[in-house]
Amino acid sequence: MFNTKENRYITKGVNEQVPKEIQLRCWQLIDEKVKQAEIQMDYLQIFEFNRDDQRKTINITHRQEEPFFIDYHECRITKELTNFQVKKLWVIEHTMLLPEEY
Repeated sequence: MFNTKENRYITKGVNEQVPKEIQLRCWQLIDEKVKQAEIQMDYLQIFEFNRDDQRKTINITHRQEEPFFIDYHECRITKELTNFQVKKLWVIEHTMLLPEEY
């Protein structure tokens, strides 16, 4: 399901509210997880974002429900991410969307 980089889509909401840097980072995290053969990928990948303005970072939680896993990552708040306020992002099969767009 996630083992191809072809036919990846984003919704209008993601296009308008999520900087390309975050979109690419989420796809990269999925690709890295796919390469780890011990984890079966669920059709729903969940990304949660928490800003830490003191440290100038965004903490990214990547998880799935079945089978359960959770990973933690961090990225620096760059100029492009200054106004990034999205708290959660989903990837369902080949489509990246905001939960409210489901």
